[in-house]
Amino acid sequence: MERIILCIIVFCALVLLAFAYQDLMPGSNLIPELSHTKKIQCTTTWKITAYCPVRCCNTRYTQNGIDDYTNCAAVGGLTLTGLLECGVNVVAVDPSVIPLGSIIKYNNTYYVALDTGSAIKGFTLDILMPQHDKAHDFGVQYSDNVEIFIPENPKEIIEKIRAKAGVRKP
Repeated sequence: MERIILCIIVFCALVLLAFAYQDLMPGSNLIPELSHTKKIQCTTTWKITAYCPVRCCNTRYTQNGIDDYTNCAAVGGLTLTGLLECGVNVVAVDPSVIPLGSIIKYNNTYYVALDTGSAIKGFTLDILMPQHDKAHDFGVQYSDNVEIFIPENPKEIIEKIRAKAGVRKP
């Protein structure tokens, strides 16, 4: 009997520790925001690619020259490497399809739409990877299993992430 009680106490302690650790994990504060979101059902196949924060994946060649967006997030004031260091999973989206600040679930991972790209049009997602070789290995994938959560106030999500990343308002 004492052994059973001890096992129950240890189990409860582990559960409480897991919850406490989850609250401390980077990026975990995004999950409660889903309660203030509108889940959008898209019956379409998404094209999913990956990119890294360095020049090879963030350069656009135009008639007027080269636009270099190395390590810059579209929402401004944030660096891609800084977001990765804070544990924020970033995805680039077409803002005419998914508003910036939205949360996307793909492969049981939650991403925040904080970036755009000239090649990201329509039903395309571009997932930020820490290194180029990981982005290259990811390749191009297609999925019908993408969940989109649009917050009541997407700008509030972006501001919370800015605060988490240590960016102060001007």
